[in-house]
Amino acid sequence: MTSRSPFIAVVLAFASLGLILPLGGCAKGLSQPIILKAPYDSERVWAVVPFANESGVSAVDGAAVADRFVSEIEQVEGLRCLPLNRTLAAMRSLGMTGVRDLTQAYTLMRTLQADGLVLGTVTDWDPYKPLRFGAAIEVVSAAEGSDRRPLDLKELTMPTAESIGGQDSSRAAMSQASRIFDGRSHETLQELERYSMGRAAPDSGSGERAYEIRIDLFTRFGAFVLLRDLLEQEAARLGVPLVDGKAERVPGQ
Repeated sequence: MTSRSPFIAVVLAFASLGLILPLGGCAKGLSQPIILKAPYDSERVWAVVPFANESGVSAVDGAAVADRFVSEIEQVEGLRCLPLNRTLAAMRSLGMTGVRDLTQAYTLMRTLQADGLVLGTVTDWDPYKPLRFGAAIEVVSAAEGSDRRPLDLKELTMPTAESIGGQDSSRAAMSQASRIFDGRSHETLQELERYSMGRAAPDSGSGERAYEIRIDLFTRFGAFVLLRDLLEQEAARLGVPLVDGKAERVPGQ
């Protein structure tokens, strides 16, 4: 009888127990995440203001929600987003605690040298499974021909948000979107499954299920869908057709 080497004996023992993994490591292939595309002919810079809270839940952190939107905007092809801390610093310099009208929105955009300002309100919130997150958002963009020079605060007679802005503040374009994401809804769960593919760490314990149990990840998913809706509105406003869910500019437009 031919004797087996110690190595072969160990391999056969593990194989009998089903412990041999396929060559290459992970048995499940990696997926590419869905990437959004902005409908603009050049890269644009957006900023996000901390979200207002109308959910009835006092524990909602509007700044944390805004930061998750910042992260999702940074993933959009054709968009960059300013860090939330920079927006907060600009608001403090202007004496703003929030953005209540177009004058304040346009003033903040000029201060930040941003092309668009995302404003939002949390309308529903439950951080316990089944998770719930609802929000209404809008992006305010400076219209063509508006003054986009950096705002010099030294020229202001009063350094308050209410005293600045000028007539250019009315020359703005807006797109809006709103949704409620419910962890019990099959529609929400189907969209969540599509979003999480390619984003969940393949070696994590919960994998794609983490998006169903962690409110921070669930909020990022909601931000993605709301931004997709918002960009579709922007594409319609600009007359840019959508191809396979992405905005595609027609040559010459």
